[in-house]
Amino acid sequence: MLITMRMITSTPDSHAAAEQTVEAFAAALAQAGAPEAAFEKFGKLAFSFSMAHPALQPPGKSRGSYWRDGDTFFAVGDLDYVAWLGDCWALRVGAVAQASQRALAAVFQTRLSPEERATVARLIEDVAERVSDSPPGQLSPLGAVLVSESESGRWLSTSFSELPTSVSVAGGPRTRVLQPAAVQAYFETLRAADQSPQMVKFHKRQGQALLYWEAWIDGRSVVEHAGVCGERGVVSRHHAEGPDRQADVILAIAAAARTDGYEAIPEERLATLLVAKEISGSGTRADLERRHALEDYLNTLTGWLGLGHCDGGSSGSGSMEAVCLVVDYAIAAKAIARDLTSSPFNDFTVRRPSW
Repeated sequence: MLITMRMITSTPDSHAAAEQTVEAFAAALAQAGAPEAAFEKFGKLAFSFSMAHPALQPPGKSRGSYWRDGDTFFAVGDLDYVAWLGDCWALRVGAVAQASQRALAAVFQTRLSPEERATVARLIEDVAERVSDSPPGQLSPLGAVLVSESESGRWLSTSFSELPTSVSVAGGPRTRVLQPAAVQAYFETLRAADQSPQMVKFHKRQGQALLYWEAWIDGRSVVEHAGVCGERGVVSRHHAEGPDRQADVILAIAAAARTDGYEAIPEERLATLLVAKEISGSGTRADLERRHALEDYLNTLTGWLGLGHCDGGSSGSGSMEAVCLVVDYAIAAKAIARDLTSSPFNDFTVRRPSW
């Protein structure tokens, strides 16, 4: 069996490290495959790899293609960037083996018999074990990645070149150096934020109090709202024309909040609070309309008190209730119950769910 292996795409920060591993694996795999019978339906199997770099678009599925003139079947796969962090040769070799197996699965069934496929899979496993036991004298490390950010910390561009010698002008873009261990988390956070957040919410404990700090886009402004949970807090309005400027303001507020110890609370950590009352059976049309009005009222109330939000409601089996997801049940229950007494919904009560 004639089997080759090479890198086809990599970034300057990862090329040497990936190439070192792939070349060692390729040499051992070619040697291991040489005694095996030739492939029946093509002359050579060529594994071709790209580095799945966090700064680039997420990789697609492994794929295969046949080159008739060269009688070669190309099996293309992606290497996991994380395996090259640190100095573990076995992890790097394992990543090449895993990418090889995924690429092998992309070889058309009409081109590779089950016996040939099983043989190549076995060779990959054997070679991975052998190469893992023979690390080079010195591992090639991953390099740093440079990102350009606005003054507020919003990502602008990515570079793999040398550090700039010029200094950023005040108010202009700045260059940030990401060491390999920080690259993955940086770009994951970047994608999660979608670069254009419409709203951010943060909380932190301070003694017995729970504080909130949030911001959202409203027309041509960014509204900043901060205070103690259960109280209406202080509102500031920042004029911001256009999505880029609005994103800068939102991200600057988020950065200030994080620096001050605030954190975003994921939805799975929110507590469930019900605002409910008894009804007859499944209720009437008027009951349903009233429940919808209650949901709107609670969504506004919990938002302005920094407590959370209303997540809809339900009716049936002799009761109707609105469901709120809140950052702290005790604080929210006290604040909502207080406000209900002077509202059109003073016949509703606050309670925990029974489920």
